[in-house]
Amino acid sequence: PIGSVEVSIICSSSGVMRASCSSEGDQLLYSWTLNGDSLMDGNSSIDLDEGTDGNITCSVKNHISHGQTAINIKPCT
Repeated sequence: PIGSVEVSIICSSSGVMRASCSSEGDQLLYSWTLNGDSLMDGNSSIDLDEGTDGNITCSVKNHISHGQTAINIKPCT
């Protein structure tokens, strides 16, 4: 089974916002949505524009179970 899904946001000095998703389990598949719109699938982290805001959701699934976490993000300052 999949453990708790954690999402973290890092703002880099070059103006890129990176969202990272972590969970425990085997053969995890990641997918992302921003304000309900699908983003790139498959990676545990995704780069966003520094001005991005809204709700980002990381969904994690494998052959046993699935989980997801949504957080509210604000533009990098």
